[in-house]
Amino acid sequence: MLVTSIRDYVQLKGRAELQDIARHFRIPNSATAQMLDFWIKKGNIEQITIGDNQIACTPNQCKTCTGCNITQQRVYVWLNK
Repeated sequence: MLVTSIRDYVQLKGRAELQDIARHFRIPNSATAQMLDFWIKKGNIEQITIGDNQIACTPNQCKTCTGCNITQQRVYVWLNK
């Protein structure tokens, strides 16, 4: 099942952004978020929303991240149980 594959992906990575998970499974962000909500309710995964003021990124410094242009990022973290 896809919902268990998503759980396994987050568990393996430890922490993953919504866009990365959706891209990996080739499904829309909205569908991915709904499946992640299932695991959040079970207490296996936690969602963290990162805003502009929380991103540790200096524009034109590293050139390897997308953090500089993102207003909000949803990150999902596996909770060790």
